[in-house]
Amino acid sequence: MFLILGSFFTQAQTRKGNAEKIRAFKVAFLTEKLNLTEEEAQDFWPLYNVYDKKMMQLHREERYSIKKKIKDSGGLDSLSEKESRLVFDKIKSVTKLQYETKNDFYNKLPKVLPYKKILQLEIAEYEFHRKLIRKLKGDRKEYQKIKKGTN
Repeated sequence: MFLILGSFFTQAQTRKGNAEKIRAFKVAFLTEKLNLTEEEAQDFWPLYNVYDKKMMQLHREERYSIKKKIKDSGGLDSLSEKESRLVFDKIKSVTKLQYETKNDFYNKLPKVLPYKKILQLEIAEYEFHRKLIRKLKGDRKEYQKIKKGTN
């Protein structure tokens, strides 16, 4: 029992540690790309942190709770029409909240940053996600090599 709990706790810490590393990398990346003045940074980061946290919550809800519901039901083919409708309604609800969160953030942003930097933020976030995906794919390929013993 202690081994199972210890293993679970270690995995949770590793995931949390990875999330914190990714977050730190994202902050550094955006800071470099946006080249914020001290005043801009003072106003921008609290606003961005609230937005980012909410979007991450919604992403987790979409990814884990909805997909978990489908998986726990035995897969998509096992869902009844009624269950499918409930899952679909949940997806619509989360998507709407994501839209509203982003829209609210974009409505507040011009009070904090000039439009040129807002566009830079859009580009920087896109670049960050592409870079992160490439890194994760590379790490996965490296892991597969190690697993196969072809290192």
